[in-house]
Amino acid sequence: MNSTSLSGRQNALITGLPRSGTTLICHLLNKIPDCVALHEPMQPTAMRGMSPGQVTGEICDFFDAQRHMILEQGIATSKAWGGAVPSNPLSDEQVGRARKWQIDGREIRVSKVFGRDFALFIKHPSMFTACLPFLSTEFSCYASVRNPLSVLLSWRNAGMSVTQGRVPAAELFDPKMAKRLDTASGIIDRQLILLDYFFGRFRDYLPGRVVRYEEVVASQGRALALLHPGARNLAEELSLRNDRALGSDPDAARVAERLLAHDNACWDFYSRQDVQRLLP
Repeated sequence: MNSTSLSGRQNALITGLPRSGTTLICHLLNKIPDCVALHEPMQPTAMRGMSPGQVTGEICDFFDAQRHMILEQGIATSKAWGGAVPSNPLSDEQVGRARKWQIDGREIRVSKVFGRDFALFIKHPSMFTACLPFLSTEFSCYASVRNPLSVLLSWRNAGMSVTQGRVPAAELFDPKMAKRLDTASGIIDRQLILLDYFFGRFRDYLPGRVVRYEEVVASQGRALALLHPGARNLAEELSLRNDRALGSDPDAARVAERLLAHDNACWDFYSRQDVQRLLP
């Protein structure tokens, strides 16, 4: 195993549902001294066809290369906005039916590292979720989840592949899941399959290592102490955005009805009452 405890170097992976606050987690972790979190810095397509051992080796090598860059140059590879990981990769500004991206580069500046044994996190929600059966035995892995209705509604205006019910970075590493999506009859059907897939993976491979977006917000970031003890000192002003799309999406009630009727792994983390409380 390449990951170690926080008494020494720690290499850890962050996954989660798309649009569940994984970028916010990276943004908050980067506020902690001796802690760096990278937002989707790797190229999943470069690992197409690799064996589990080869994928693990590529990730280990990437960790080593990023540690060297951080210590020697004060920079790291990461999707960025203004040289830092943003709290949200999407702005509230709409471009057509989709929200505008807040990503303008692939490099962040690192200034709060004071020794060689800092904690380094890498976040790739889709790729790491598909690879959890073997990654969870080699690294410390954590996942973010969010109210399933809020996730589905966010997917609908994200302007991402998941808006159409596809996750190419996961499908690269899990052809069986890709075939399930191929046989689904429509977008909502595919999205419900994906919701079940992500939640099911976290239930099966990351027991006790899942953080809720709602708890991160309510605790002003301190719930991330699950990932790093330094998060206990966070006190960020955060706003819960779970009902953001309810008033603007004319199909919100229909999506909620489909979700509530679906036998889904999301119910291992949230109750149907959690969804119903969001509805007008």
